[in-house]
Amino acid sequence: MMEQRGESVKENNRTEENAGRTVTADFSAIFHDILKNIWVAVLVGLSVSFLAYTAAWITYNPEYMSQTTFVVSARESSTGAYANLSQTQRLAESFKTVLDSQVLKKKVADQLGMDTFAGEVSVSIVPETNLLTVSVTAGSPTDAFRLLNGMLEQYSSVTASVLGQVVLEVFEEPNYPSYPSAFFQGNDVMKKGFMAGTAVMIALFGLLSYFKDTVKNEKEVETKLDTTLFAAVPHERKYKNIKAAVRRDRKKLWITEPSVSFGFGETMKKIRTKLIYQQRKTGAKVLVISSAAPGEGKTTLAVNLALMFAEYPRKVLLIEGNLRESSLAAYLGINMKEAKSWGACAAAKGDPENTVYYSEKLGFHIMLNGEYTPRSAEILSSSRITGFIEKMKEEMDLIIVDAPPVKGRADTEAWVRRADFCLLVTRQNRVLSKYINDSVDVLEGHSHKLLGCVFNDVPGRLGLLSYGYGYGYGYGYGYGRYGKYGRYGKYGRYGKYYPHKHREDHEKD
Repeated sequence: MMEQRGESVKENNRTEENAGRTVTADFSAIFHDILKNIWVAVLVGLSVSFLAYTAAWITYNPEYMSQTTFVVSARESSTGAYANLSQTQRLAESFKTVLDSQVLKKKVADQLGMDTFAGEVSVSIVPETNLLTVSVTAGSPTDAFRLLNGMLEQYSSVTASVLGQVVLEVFEEPNYPSYPSAFFQGNDVMKKGFMAGTAVMIALFGLLSYFKDTVKNEKEVETKLDTTLFAAVPHERKYKNIKAAVRRDRKKLWITEPSVSFGFGETMKKIRTKLIYQQRKTGAKVLVISSAAPGEGKTTLAVNLALMFAEYPRKVLLIEGNLRESSLAAYLGINMKEAKSWGACAAAKGDPENTVYYSEKLGFHIMLNGEYTPRSAEILSSSRITGFIEKMKEEMDLIIVDAPPVKGRADTEAWVRRADFCLLVTRQNRVLSKYINDSVDVLEGHSHKLLGCVFNDVPGRLGLLSYGYGYGYGYGYGYGRYGKYGRYGKYGRYGKYYPHKHREDHEKD
């Protein structure tokens, strides 16, 4: 009851903090969200363009225009035109109104036996002249031609009573339209539809990214999460792909790969340095690495730390802590025929010590899970595993547990209870802050073992400016396979371990 009440208080405090927090725009995160979903915007744009084309084609009605030109002249004039051009244009303006009047249209419709005047009349004056252009637009060329001719026959009866001194003389006979006045503009409609649909989706993704309550930058780690920033790992463009045996391709991003950037390697050194300091301070040996959700990069961090501590040199054991999956072997490129599945061994009440596998290539010990193991929480909570971990703490310098995401809370809590310290890996702009804080509560629920958040995949930075060049810089590089330190060799049943002759020097630095 007290635990539930405490969680309720924490949730209320978070709600109040979120309510008082001002939403700020991180344009880098917004841009990456839009770029990540740009294919959706393009597909929507294409769909809108085809829909717009279809709608325009269905609603398109070709129109035909018949046209004639008149000369405005004065009745009983010797010259046939007004001497004063400005006065002629004023009369043409008046005549334009008459030609477009409902009276004339009704007379033409009655003459042709139509219910209404089935067309549109357009009258325009040629600038600086007394010429008047009259055009009729209708749904068929025959209607347009007949309506215009009807106007030529009926206009005199209307104008005689309005402008008796003005007459019209046909300057150009009406033409019979042979093609539509405006063709179907399908390409233009599709282009406009595509641009509109794509722009709307880009704006929508931008708004969703703006209001999404994720951790978008390092500053928000401190303001949104209930833990501190332990390290920030930069986004790494270069990597090599290897095929995973079970579910999907995994990205091989190791410090031993030549394609890995300098910034990424330096950030991993800083993490190792801070962990070594923590070990010296507390004597900790069991490090549990977890995340709020899958795909945050915890396995990559666990493997790189194992590689770096092995080269330091330290004797390292990497445990695949998720007994519900089998992915670490494929990620490391290890054939399960060479190693035993420790989950299956533990489920059969065997000795997990028999499944510890030493990789000559990687330089550290590994415990792999080869298959889905039922009742994993019960197995991990058993006294047999507790005793095994205690024994390994005597044999190893560091035990790294690649724990399952906190979503499988029971399994993760079983590991946290045995941990000396924990790290929470959070990928930039991916998981909602409230779920990350739930994970923080789980990892901190046992004697405050959480060291902080490793903020992963941070774009636009070198990843080495925030923590300085502390203890441990550069050790383990440039010495061949293990350089002048020699190989670890064998150590008891795990192989003899030849202590580094300069190890004391390392610990003094």
